[in-house]
Amino acid sequence: MASRQLTFAILREKMMTDGIRRAGAPLALQKLRENFYLVQVQLTETPSADWKRLFYDAQQSPPPEFPPRAVEISGHLLRFRSDAGSVEQKTAWLDRWIERANQKEAAMGGRLDEERRRRREELSREQAELDDLNTRWAKL
Repeated sequence: MASRQLTFAILREKMMTDGIRRAGAPLALQKLRENFYLVQVQLTETPSADWKRLFYDAQQSPPPEFPPRAVEISGHLLRFRSDAGSVEQKTAWLDRWIERANQKEAAMGGRLDEERRRRREELSREQAELDDLNTRWAKL
């Protein structure tokens, strides 16, 4: 359990300095039709409403075949539809859009920093609660 808390603390510290990032490779969730899939990308944290707005609206020259609004943000997950051959390119676009939203959010200053700090504290409390429950339930 201590190892899990240390890992969580390291991840939380990284999020505080780096902003939101993609937390892993894209995953195919569902085959929608021949060679066309629902794809999911996990983020390092759940974005704020302001960050989501920046993600959708602050992009420069997005490709017409993959506008930011084609990406659904749900919790700490991004979901989009794609043929298999375009996932790598679309993931690169996502990385650019995530970085741009982070830059714009940072430029907005202190109000967002305070909101992010509060969200991280809440997340930390929730994780501690989950760790306590999992410890209690480990013997069941």
